[in-house]
Amino acid sequence: MQKFQQENKKLSNSEAFMRRSEAQQKADQKAREDSERLRQQEREQAAEKRRRDMTLRARVAAKAEEKRLELLYIQWSEHHKKLSSFLRTKAEPAIYYMPAKPIVDDPVIAEQNKEKVFEEWKSVRRTELSQFQKQVEEQYLSNVERQLERIQNARNARRGNVPANMQEMDQELDTHRAEHGPKARRIPDGGNDEDDDVDVDDMAAEDDLMDEVLGVNEAINEDPGKPSEEATDVAPVPEEAQ
Repeated sequence: MQKFQQENKKLSNSEAFMRRSEAQQKADQKAREDSERLRQQEREQAAEKRRRDMTLRARVAAKAEEKRLELLYIQWSEHHKKLSSFLRTKAEPAIYYMPAKPIVDDPVIAEQNKEKVFEEWKSVRRTELSQFQKQVEEQYLSNVERQLERIQNARNARRGNVPANMQEMDQELDTHRAEHGPKARRIPDGGNDEDDDVDVDDMAAEDDLMDEVLGVNEAINEDPGKPSEEATDVAPVPEEAQ
């Protein structure tokens, strides 16, 4: 037993053993660095994909809200055109009435005046609607930026506990994989590792987004006058002009 220990000690102190041990340590260190680098790349890709998905959803919701406002504007214009045949009192609440005798004897001139007033009203309301629709899209996109900023601030606040933070990011990455499908990853055999790419399959995520778009459009077609859930967080619909 003692002889075996002496031989083992002698072998461990040999130059060949030291070289093998050093090479093994370097190989293990490189494997850990490569694994961590790939994990970090996947985390960054997941974060960037989250931003793209949230931005796309915000744009889809904004377009749906703009369409809904456009339909309301058309209905509003038709309703106002019907009311333009009546006179309206200045006192509130407003009362619409039809005079017993026409104010303008010539019906052609009366119709032209009515059409002119209606077109002026319609032009003003169209300008207001265009400005409001632009604000809707800006509001949706700013909500995305604020949400991403809150997520980043929450992560920064937890960076004091690095192991727990990394574990949480890994859990988010696993959740992202489960929702959007596996990612095909090509591990380099050697050489310049920085030039090797990581292939990501986003087909499942794109299908989910298309389902959401179709769902939004179907909801608009079913009930164009019903406010959308996304619109409740943006701004109120402009009130009807009297």
